[in-house]
Amino acid sequence: MRLHVEHLARKLTEDGLSPEEARYAAQRRFGGADQFKEQCRDGMGWKAVEDLLRDIRFAGRVLLKNKGFSTVALLTLALCIGANTAIFAAVYGLLIKPLPFRDPSRIAVIKNVFNSRAMDSNLVQYTDYKANAVSYDGVGLWRPKLLTTGEVGSEERVMAVSCTAEMFEILGVSPLIGHFFTWKDCRFGENPLVVLTDSFWRARFNGDPSVLGRTLRVDGEDRKIIGVAPPEIEAFDARVRFIIPLQWKLAWINPTQRYALDTPLYGRLKQNVLASQAQSEAAAIERRFYNAAPDWNKSLLDRSSYRILVEPVQQERVQQITKSLYLLQGGVASVLLIGCVNVANLLLARTNSRQGELAVRLAVGATRGAIARQLIVESLVLTVSGAALGVGGAFASIRTINLYGARMVPGMQPLSIDDHVLGFAIAVTLIVGVVISMLPMAHILRPGLGTLIHGTSRTASVSRGARALSGVLVIGQVSVTLVLLTGAGLLIHSFENAISVKPGFDPENLLAARIALGRPYWNDHGAVFQKQLIQALKEIPGVSGVAIADGIPFEGGLSHRVLTLKDSLIAAESVQPNAFEVGVSVGYFEALHIQLVEGRFFNDRDTDGHEYVVDERFAKAYFPGRSAVGAHFTFQNRSLPAKAEDWPVIVGVVRNVAHNGVEDRSNTPFTYYPILNAQPEEPNLFVRSTRPTDDLIATVRDKLHTLDPGIPLYHIERMQTAIEGSFTDRRAVMLLISGFAILALFLSALGLYGVLAFDVSQRTREIGIRSAIGATRWEIVGLIMRQGLWRTGIGLVIGITSAILLCRLMVGMLFELKPSDPWTLFSVSLLLAAIAALASYLPARRAARIDPVQALRIE
Repeated sequence: MRLHVEHLARKLTEDGLSPEEARYAAQRRFGGADQFKEQCRDGMGWKAVEDLLRDIRFAGRVLLKNKGFSTVALLTLALCIGANTAIFAAVYGLLIKPLPFRDPSRIAVIKNVFNSRAMDSNLVQYTDYKANAVSYDGVGLWRPKLLTTGEVGSEERVMAVSCTAEMFEILGVSPLIGHFFTWKDCRFGENPLVVLTDSFWRARFNGDPSVLGRTLRVDGEDRKIIGVAPPEIEAFDARVRFIIPLQWKLAWINPTQRYALDTPLYGRLKQNVLASQAQSEAAAIERRFYNAAPDWNKSLLDRSSYRILVEPVQQERVQQITKSLYLLQGGVASVLLIGCVNVANLLLARTNSRQGELAVRLAVGATRGAIARQLIVESLVLTVSGAALGVGGAFASIRTINLYGARMVPGMQPLSIDDHVLGFAIAVTLIVGVVISMLPMAHILRPGLGTLIHGTSRTASVSRGARALSGVLVIGQVSVTLVLLTGAGLLIHSFENAISVKPGFDPENLLAARIALGRPYWNDHGAVFQKQLIQALKEIPGVSGVAIADGIPFEGGLSHRVLTLKDSLIAAESVQPNAFEVGVSVGYFEALHIQLVEGRFFNDRDTDGHEYVVDERFAKAYFPGRSAVGAHFTFQNRSLPAKAEDWPVIVGVVRNVAHNGVEDRSNTPFTYYPILNAQPEEPNLFVRSTRPTDDLIATVRDKLHTLDPGIPLYHIERMQTAIEGSFTDRRAVMLLISGFAILALFLSALGLYGVLAFDVSQRTREIGIRSAIGATRWEIVGLIMRQGLWRTGIGLVIGITSAILLCRLMVGMLFELKPSDPWTLFSVSLLLAAIAALASYLPARRAARIDPVQALRIE
């Protein structure tokens, strides 16, 4: 710029001016240097950054000056954004995040479905699909099971997996060190091998690479360690500690046992093959088997509504909690919506009170764009600060989610807040920041704002639009809150229905535990040992009952089989009769205090396996109108007993017991048989005693180790605790949704109160005039409360309609309750109306206390 001025001065000097006159004339003609400096800075691109930094500093000063407003807004945003981040971490980790395998979408699970109950596969289907299915690069079996590891006296029961060699290729993983076993190692009788998981290798062997070639004792057998699996394989099941070959031989492949279900079957789909194509191929394979099957087998499949199901493994793993997760995400998103409305209302009220300031800024030259940018920056500063607090809370709450998640999805890896979840939090923050600034900005930057610079007499008329807009937002808050409250009320009512169901036995003072019998007991010696153990435990002082069974009530996992009834009154074309089998010892019903309905319990003479006790559900379903005692049935379907005396007989009927939990909707009956004939590998002990739990456990362990010190005692808990634990899933969802509903209720009440309080502050002069001309305090209270209650009424109508429609999505989560339950709708509507009345009364009472003289002097 100096060069330009000097050049112009020389030219003027040449035209006849003196040097002094030429210099001043050149400066006048060139213009103001400061103007050009500003233009140069603008050209360099720094002005936008400077303006932004200035706006941020100004926003910080404004928020610090208004501490009450800032605190309420920050806490609201922190709770809403933090809760959304935590729940999204669960949704992303379980439903969206791909499994850490090669092309995880191509890994499918093949399931058998009988009477709408999805079940596993077995060796027969494995060999059939391996030989005939062309949709897969490979199929394999993966059987999780508890095994004992460690030396005598220090054994522990851990989760392991026996699988076929193809599973490693199906998952697309390579060993961390060493190698995996091959299909040759899966032949029966081959050398016992084991592959460690990464976490078990580091915990047990401190990550020592020289572990290869050493042995690990598993179920009393030394197995050679040949490799360590990578951490990714634990994403398939985080409980697994080591992997052993699933050994079998061709002689075990019996086509008649095609549906003897015991092991999940997985496959890796070929490139460009869809799950729907694999589904069609699987149906064709099963149809081929069906066409070649004998009539008895066809009848079994027809009456069982059998079908084959092929679905992505990630979908199959979380299908039980998918609806719960989406419900939680919807609930927390509703809370975020209400929070945004609340903060927007607060900003609208505060911005409306700043109309004079903004009008002055417009009058002295500020552009509408500059004011809009300032309002957006203030909202973003507020939102980012609240989001920072919220994400910090989400990190803390993710531990609680992991605690419940591990129970809801066994084998789930711990969830975390990774880059994707943080990206979601950042996106939500930006969207919320812009959204909550839009309504105040759209209202305040309308044409004609500059006229406010001439006075304040039009305050009431100017704020009328803001009050109307706030009223609409409050109506939306009330309706969304009612939907949340209805969902929470339905879950609470459903939870009460579930816990009120009688379990069918007396859980008080009943201890349950499990023992693992090794190979030496897989013969007649096992029955002798169980009798000795029962007798030894009965000798403990204070013990009033001892029993053994192959299942624990409320735990499930029992054998489910179809059956044939002798002289049945059930129509031949009806659904194939089926039932669960529970092996129990003599004294089981007495020890658990299960009530006898008719007939008798088992006794020491019931040893030939032909006696059964059934529950009331079995008797009513299959022997309606007559006694089930003395009736006959068999779980054989291919070769029925030739003689009448060879048919198993029902000797007693007992009350229904919730073996699969009280929420089991299948209504499948249960049968009981003498367990000593079956000799289970992992029998469950039941000991009834009033002794302290720790003392009783120590005494039971001493008695067990006196008989055999190498048998571990594990999975120990009081049955009352087990029953309470069975409601963990329902309780977790109920508490979270209820928490969201309470938060929404609080925010809605706060929003209604804020709108009415703002309205009162804007109508001070009007209220003063009403008081001056004779309006009583109660008339003023009624005037203000009517404004709050009519908004609440409209919100309730919209909310009830929405709740009836949306809560239908919760049908699968409700227990003995309809989504349109009138008592729930009435109670939550009454609660919301009462809270709204209280929120309306507080500003109304304040309005009634306004002094008319002072009110008239305000303007």
